[in-house]
Amino acid sequence: MNKNKIALVTGGTSGIGKEIVKELLNKGCIVITCYHSNEEAAKETEKEFNNNNLSILKYDVSIEEEVIKMFDIIKEKYGKLDYLVNCAGTFIDNYIKDFDINDFKKVLDINLLGKVMCTKYAYSIMSNGGAIVNISSHLGVVPCAESSAYCAASAGIINFTKATALEYADKMIRANSICPAFTPTPLSLRGWEQEEIDKKLKETPLGRFATPKDTAKLCVFLLSDDASFITGENIWINGGRI
Repeated sequence: MNKNKIALVTGGTSGIGKEIVKELLNKGCIVITCYHSNEEAAKETEKEFNNNNLSILKYDVSIEEEVIKMFDIIKEKYGKLDYLVNCAGTFIDNYIKDFDINDFKKVLDINLLGKVMCTKYAYSIMSNGGAIVNISSHLGVVPCAESSAYCAASAGIINFTKATALEYADKMIRANSICPAFTPTPLSLRGWEQEEIDKKLKETPLGRFATPKDTAKLCVFLLSDDASFITGENIWINGGRI
């Protein structure tokens, strides 16, 4: 991966997104990341990395006007974008019969449409030969009860990525998705009971959970020229679970 590549990582102030930001900075990239509302996490990230190649912006990827403004700023400051990593996400759990439709829409707006809009507005400023990685979830491959909105968004991301790979090939832009298995992060730990977490661990042949670094390392590979003939793929990081 060449130094000074321009990368946008949405949702890069915590969890998997933050680890991806770290890996890209370590590779010498200029990284822009955005967050929705947790200003404290943004300040902590800025302080922790203390890197002049990192810019942290406050934008909501589920609002089209804000997405447009974010890409206008990137274009004005850098003139191009080489890598896009769509990682921002949220979850609201409930059973289908009990789901408030507005809550269901919120999950789709952030987890799926946010990725769609960032991908849409990235096209015009992305370099020929650029790359996109969408962070989905194992729940997009194997669903579970009480997370129907998250499962639906995650599955949608996988197929949207494949469609992007077809359409963006005219600029030699590659698009791939990653489905991490359960990864203990501040966000994911809010959604599972300890009993469920213990069960997942027992079902994982390699005997450990995925880490943010597992996903980040794969993400950087997929962005790099080492993956120059890989596009339209979805890779499930699952520790052997099938």
